[in-house]
Formats: sequence, C-alpha cells, structure tokens
Amino acid sequence: MGDCGILWESLNTSTNEPLNTHERSCKSRLIQIPCGQTRESRFEKKMVSEAVERLRKAVGVRMLSNDLTCSAILRLEAVPPYDFALTVHKPAGWSLLTPFEIFEKGILWTAMRTPSGDVFGMKLKSIGTVGKPAMSCELYSREELGASERRELLKTIAWMLNLREDIREFYALAKLDPLVKVLVKDLYGMRNTKQPDIFSRLILAVTLQMAPITRSDQMMTLLIREYGERIRFDGKEILYWPSPERIADAEVGELERKCKLGYRAKFLKGIAETLQAGFPSLQELDKMPAEEAKARLMELKGIGEYSADIVSPHPGFALDVWSAKIFGMLIFGEEAESPRSAIPKLKKIAEDRWGHWRGYVFIYVLHDLKNLSSRFNLNLTQV
Repeated sequence: MGDCGILWESLNTSTNEPLNTHERSCKSRLIQIPCGQTRESRFEKKMVSEAVERLRKAVGVRMLSNDLTCSAILRLEAVPPYDFALTVHKPAGWSLLTPFEIFEKGILWTAMRTPSGDVFGMKLKSIGTVGKPAMSCELYSREELGASERRELLKTIAWMLNLREDIREFYALAKLDPLVKVLVKDLYGMRNTKQPDIFSRLILAVTLQMAPITRSDQMMTLLIREYGERIRFDGKEILYWPSPERIADAEVGELERKCKLGYRAKFLKGIAETLQAGFPSLQELDKMPAEEAKARLMELKGIGEYSADIVSPHPGFALDVWSAKIFGMLIFGEEAESPRSAIPKLKKIAEDRWGHWRGYVFIYVLHDLKNLSSRFNLNLTQV
C-alpha cells in the first residue's frame, strides 16, 4: 500500500508568502496519510464510474466520475479581527461560492473554480478566534496537486477570503458615525469576500437584472442544475456554477426554455463566448484601479453600471431600487418618493460620508436589517 503526502502549509498574511513548514510559530507539519487501494476497490470504482457516466448522460448536470480526494490541507491566518462564521456564512444567507454549499456546525463544504477551469472541493473551518484568526482548509481534487499548484491555490483562497485586508480603519469610523457604530457592534469581524470565478459573478449580476429575488433565485438554480457541475467529497455533494464553455455551447432558445432566462439568455451566451476568447480574471481586475476594472466589465454586452458594481472585486455601492429604499430610510429617516431617481444622490452621500469604506457599509447594512430596524425604529425588513 502506497502513501500520499498531504502538506499542511501556512500563509503569512503580511507578505502573502507561505511560511517555512518548520517555523515554530506556525506549528506547521507534514502529514503522511496512506491512500492505497486494493484490486477489488479499483474494480468497484470502475463499476461505479460507468454507472455515474450513464447517469451523467441522462441528466443535465455535469458530474465527476468519482469522489474527489483530499490532496492538501492548508492552514491560513488572517489580519484580525476576523469572524470566520460571519464571513463565510453571512447572516442574510448569502453563500460564499455557490448556493448549494453546505454549512453545518461551523464547517463549510463548498467548491471553487480557478481561472484555469479546474473545480476543487473545499472544507473550511475555524481553528482560531476572532482576535487570533486561523483557518483549516482541506482541498479535494481529481488528481494529486503539485507544490506549485498548492502554492497558487493557497494565494487564491487567501485572496478570496480577504485574509490580508486590515479593516481597523473602517471600525474607526464607528467613533464618528452612529450607523457604523451599530454595524460594527452587531457584525464585528465580518469580512467582505471575493469570488475567483468571474463567470459565476456575471451570472449572478445578469439574473438580478430587473427581477425580484425569487425570480433571480429560480434562474440561478435552473442554470446550476441544468449546466453546472456536481462534485462529491468528504461525504458531501455540492453543485457548482456552469463554466463559460458549457453556456457558450448551448443554444439561446435552449437556455431560455430550460432556465427561464428570457432576454438574458443571449447576454449570458455572449458573455461566455467573450470569456472564452480572453478576458481579465477577477484577480487581474482587482489589480486595476476601481474605475478601470468597472469600465472593462461594462465592455461586456448586458453589463451596465449596476451589474459591473456587483461583479467588480473592488467593494462598491451597488444600489438598486430595493437597497435605495433601505439607505433612504437610514439616511433620511424615510423612504424616498422615487427610490430609483434617488440613487445618484445616495451614492454621492455614501462617497462623502464613508469614502473608501462605503462598500463595507453597504454589505454590513444588508446583513443587519433586523437589528438596524430595532435600533433606529424602522421597518427595513419589509421594504
């Protein structure tokens, strides 16, 4: 029986470089886990693989033929304060990477597609505190990962979880701003996160256009079920977003019919084709100035200013009619007569009042509506 090494690596958040595995401060270690298989188990897996392939052809969701196997265990540290549970499973129910991820007893099972197109399973859990944050991340893949692949994934996950961002300046606003004071008290340590997969963010943005949330949820769910990927690992099954290749190969009429997309079908197919031809990743957009990144996103047909704010890795103030009503009530004490026409004014107030941190205020507010309603005697949850 052979052995496969699973490396426990640590990330130094001040330099974004993996620490030496022998540094005592990191308590890093190399774990060897036996992973051999008998001839009988290989035969059984072949039988299962053939059955899964037949099922894959019968349904729309693309399935991996076997369970993914654990190929690395990573240890990550964050700049404090960092509340793991609030960050990966936000109070309003927003998912970290896919609507079909699983969060149970403080552990998150999810999936991630990297810019290379590979889909990985991830099991994330906190092994630290808000004041001394540390996380364990088990990576599951189809093939064993090399050292360079692990290193790149380590950086990607740290970027996604926003481990290096220092939000103490945002919290300092609490001394001057009564709204921020309440937000910080209620959601202390919650971090804004990023998505490595640009196409999933674009799908979200397009399906949110001119639709109530129930309608948007319906379209996203159908897209994932019909064209997404199903992966299994650690006893869990996760559905993940479609790849650009899958949507580019689909007919517009088929997308309209199967996913109830309406006019959005041609936009998503066109966006998928553009991504295939070559377009910056979200990590590349993050390195651009915010306005340049937004302009690049708006080059995509079907992506306007509001949608670009949703997709951009730079925290923005992506107001729609619903959120404009909420911020109108918080800022003016009452709902604006015409929330849509009030959006430019609200954006200007947010920029002047909160500056660079307005994106954080936006996220914190939407995840604290119940408490804010009580504190300011407003009915924000029924807007």
